[in-house]
Amino acid sequence: MTTSTAPAALLPGDPAFAAAVAPFVTTLTPRPDLVVAARSPGDVVDAVRWAGAEGRPLTVQATGHQLLSDLAGSVLVSTRHLDAVRVDPEARTAVVGGGAQWHQVIAAAVPHGLAPICGSSSRVGVVGFSLGGGHGPLSRAFGTGADQVRRVRLVTADGVERDVDTDREPELFAALCGGKTGFGVVTEIEIALHPVARLYGGGIFFPGAAAPELLHAWREWVTTLPADTSSSVALLRLPPDPALPPPLQGQFVVHLRFAHLGSAEEGAALLAPMRAVAEPIADMVDEMPFAAIDAIHADPTDPMPIWDESATLSALPAEAVDALLAVAGPGVETPLVMAELRQLGGAIARGPERAFDAVAGQDAAFNLYALAPMVPPLAGVAPAAARGVVDALRPWSVGGLPNFQGPASGGRLGALWDEETLARLTAVREQYDPPAMFRTVGLR
Repeated sequence: MTTSTAPAALLPGDPAFAAAVAPFVTTLTPRPDLVVAARSPGDVVDAVRWAGAEGRPLTVQATGHQLLSDLAGSVLVSTRHLDAVRVDPEARTAVVGGGAQWHQVIAAAVPHGLAPICGSSSRVGVVGFSLGGGHGPLSRAFGTGADQVRRVRLVTADGVERDVDTDREPELFAALCGGKTGFGVVTEIEIALHPVARLYGGGIFFPGAAAPELLHAWREWVTTLPADTSSSVALLRLPPDPALPPPLQGQFVVHLRFAHLGSAEEGAALLAPMRAVAEPIADMVDEMPFAAIDAIHADPTDPMPIWDESATLSALPAEAVDALLAVAGPGVETPLVMAELRQLGGAIARGPERAFDAVAGQDAAFNLYALAPMVPPLAGVAPAAARGVVDALRPWSVGGLPNFQGPASGGRLGALWDEETLARLTAVREQYDPPAMFRTVGLR
């Protein structure tokens, strides 16, 4: 392949270049030397072999939900066109292209009464979510996204396309399932599906003034929930957006998220203690088809510039809740849009049946996440505000989750794993990528 003749290669001056590299999170602007908009696995093979022959670093992007650097000086392989999805209803599996998003898998699985273990937004890429661990509304019941992976097809630094699983190259497969990036370009992934057609779930918006009572009640209440039930709670400072319901426009609110796989009666009984804490502004929890799962978190769907910080927590004592309220609660002047606590545990803590366990944060009880918009005039103070939330709960922090790392990490994720796991991940990378072609992402 050469940059002058390859039809899939785009240079910065090309009219299609900007669209090909456009990320969902627009905090950073990707500026690779060239982009290969792969439309087949063969395009990926050609790109990797060319980059290897030229001694060029190579990066990968599907949706751009987690852009950790500007990719300067790299050859970017865009996999967004590799988005085919095939469902095997008898095996309860889906074979998913490297650039597919969760809504495509959901659309293919739902007619069979099946559901994937996706995140809070169905517009996130399947591969990045799954290989980074992957935590969503059903993870406490069925495990992380990485636990659902059955097979990965990828092109490694030598330009060879490989199928790996627990039997074929198990060390590489184990590294991929949790190690997230830097081992090759994934062209296809096979994942497990589950017989879930409906759930009792949604969100409840409470007045922000009730945040102290709600958060203290929530931290005690979630310890009583069974594994087939999950919850998170977020302090939201909503914009005056006319697309929002009028009672929520421009308001500071507490958003309680809830998902229960049992009956509506069981779910309502479990949720009753939280419904009794304060009078809701809007209660949107009800019986729902799995296809409507995005409604639980109601994440934004438009690209935006953000600064986010996160940490996993070993526990959530009253002192930790008070620390969070002091930096993001009622009466605090802050550019934060969201400060979220997400319950972990349940099936997330189970060890996988792989050569080794590369999923970070399995022993954590909660995940803390803070987000602020990087728009004038807030961009100058947004990073400090998000960092302040994580710093306030530092006494209970035990690490982090790869999928929740933002620009502050600079793509250096190695601190998320213990020394033994990091050593095994590094050994796999050195075996399959001896020239460190993928050096701009991942562990290094």
